[in-house]
Amino acid sequence: MTERPLPRILVYEFISAAGAGVQLSTGASTGGHGVPPDDGDAGEPLLLQGIAMRDAIAADLLAAGRYRVCVADSAAAPFPLPAAAASPEGRDTAHERPVRHGAACPPRSSDAARAPSARSAAPGCATLRAMPDETPAAFLARVSPGFDRVWVVAPETDGILAGLCRAVGPARWAGCDAGAIALCGSKTATRMRLAAHGIAVPDGWQPGEARPHPDGAWIVKPDDGAGAQDTRRHAGFDAARAAFTAHAASGRPFALERWVDGEPLSLSLLCGSRGAELLCINRQRIRLGADGKLGYHGVDVGIEAPGGARGRVLGELAHAVHAAVPGLAGFVGIDLVWTSGGQPVVIEINPRPTCAYVGLSARIGRNLAAGILASDTRSAAAAQPSGGNAAGAFPCPDGWTSR
Repeated sequence: MTERPLPRILVYEFISAAGAGVQLSTGASTGGHGVPPDDGDAGEPLLLQGIAMRDAIAADLLAAGRYRVCVADSAAAPFPLPAAAASPEGRDTAHERPVRHGAACPPRSSDAARAPSARSAAPGCATLRAMPDETPAAFLARVSPGFDRVWVVAPETDGILAGLCRAVGPARWAGCDAGAIALCGSKTATRMRLAAHGIAVPDGWQPGEARPHPDGAWIVKPDDGAGAQDTRRHAGFDAARAAFTAHAASGRPFALERWVDGEPLSLSLLCGSRGAELLCINRQRIRLGADGKLGYHGVDVGIEAPGGARGRVLGELAHAVHAAVPGLAGFVGIDLVWTSGGQPVVIEINPRPTCAYVGLSARIGRNLAAGILASDTRSAAAAQPSGGNAAGAFPCPDGWTSR
């Protein structure tokens, strides 16, 4: 009997795969609401956040032992390939012991002239890099046919995540569908959709509307921004509207929302056809600079049990958001502010893994990546491994040949 090949999974984190070619600011996921003041807004570099998420997802997939994993990396952010899939005693150590890259594996002759080598240090694990000057979308369009699932982590800014979703195509895409990504890529559209479903969101303002009352602090941020990128709090509406108008002149859409005081939280969800499971409740460490700018300083994962009193409220919120936004799938983040009155106010939805993913499998006691892929039943590709090197696919490392 012929042994069935293991599904081939590509992990692609946008910033670490593109390396020095990416120019994005630091940012916070909550869009800046409900945060304490701080002396600065420096925050954590997005590259470090990206590397941490990439490595965590890959480690989970390797630890599952049910996939052949390839990680897209770059010279600026090399992926530490494991020395072996398992220790001599048979204990899975792929997630424990990062080592240097293995020797380069020569590409197949048909691809040698147009593709860089995939590198492999152990059967079932490899890395892959884009060609010089190859765009992320072109890279994914070229290599995706060689994989059964492509797991992309990327910001919604400038339509990046949506564009990469189109490049991969729905048959191999792991995660939220194109419609959910498009909606969540707009802070304004998300706010309006959730409000229409009776979910609490910040008050917003758009040109042509009356001046809101009462006055108070407002926040201006890119409508498609990655967290607190270019996000600033203003003490009053008039100052916020002036900043909003100035940004609008640049041609990039911005959102103007009333500031919400409270505790900045994020929810980590596992979404599927049966609803949304609240995996953990997190606190985001966000600081407000003296000039009103925001900075992200990490996340405290699992600050309280989802089964507690507040967790039950937030679990109901997760189900409501999932019902309001069809197409949410896999790992999804909800950023919110818990007000002093005990009300959760949703700031935005992240239709992709967030920083809270890092270390979450160990915290909840199960392999989250394997669970996410197992819950994805939208196409037959997940259950039917490609088994071969499709036209235009990446050159297979040793041990990845079809059987």
